[in-house]
Order: sequence, then structure tokens, then C-alpha cells
Amino acid sequence: MNFLSLEDQERAETYRLFAYLFMHIPQIEHIEEFEEFAEIKINDTYEEICNDYIALFVEAAVANYEGYYLEELYKDNLVNFEFKDVQHFYWNAGVAIDEEIDLPADHISMELLFMSYLIEQNLKDLQIEFLKRLCEWIPLFCDALYEKAKTEFYKEVATSLKEFVLSECEGW
Repeated sequence: MNFLSLEDQERAETYRLFAYLFMHIPQIEHIEEFEEFAEIKINDTYEEICNDYIALFVEAAVANYEGYYLEELYKDNLVNFEFKDVQHFYWNAGVAIDEEIDLPADHISMELLFMSYLIEQNLKDLQIEFLKRLCEWIPLFCDALYEKAKTEFYKEVATSLKEFVLSECEGW
């Protein structure tokens, strides 16, 4: 049987929480869970948060997938990226993406959920390799999110996710 330390349980839950905040319009319980995690009180109304989500992610003010940021990072290099490369991580961990999930493999929610899974399965080597990917692009995503967000909520989410991922990067 595979027992996780309290720290690893909390890390997995944190990745999952952030994934839920980007997957769909956040549910009130996820907003409350984020407030507890960040130790803050959000003053935005639920309607304002929903409208901001729609503007940011449905109307695509902010790209929320890895391929976009890697393309930006390496646009001056003559490197051909295979953005399906993230699929190899999923396959190596024995994860198949359900066809009913209407998100690309490199969507931020998918990658954050996958990191949560790697932690829960105690797949340390894959965690380290996958974290290197996250450390490369998620800070850029968070900067874009912070800049475009209209609500305090999404500004706080951007700041907290960036701090969390960067602290994870330092740990490895």
C-alpha cells in the first residue's frame, strides 16, 4: 500500500484545486477553498468571477495551454516542438485521457491534475521531469493572467499559482 506524507497530500490537493479553477467556471466551493488556501477574503461577487472567467478563458484573453507559451519562449530558436509531447508523460504514467474530456492534453487543468496524480501515485522521477515542464511555462501563464484579470480573485489565483509552482521548482 502506498501512503503519502501529509506534505505530499497537501501538494496534490493544491494542484487539484488550481486545476479546478481553470477547467470550468469555478464552483463556489472551489472559490472558498482557494480563499482558505491563500488565507484571504475575496470581495468579488460570484457573477464578477464568472464574467472574468468567460472573458479570460472562453473568449481567450489568456491562452491556457502549454504549447502557446513554449512557442513564445522559443520563437527565436529553430526548434520544432511537438506539443503532443505531453502525451508521452501521460502514457508513461499509465494515464489515458478520456475522450469525453473536451480539453487538449496541454491545457493547464490537465497538466495540474496530472501532477496531482503523479504525487498521489508517488512517481517521483516522473514528478521531477514533469515539474520541469510546469516551471518553464506556468509562470508566464500567471503573468498573463494577472495582467488581463479584472477581478481580485483571478489576480490572487495568478499570484498564488506562480508562487506555488516556483516554490515547487526550488524544491527539486
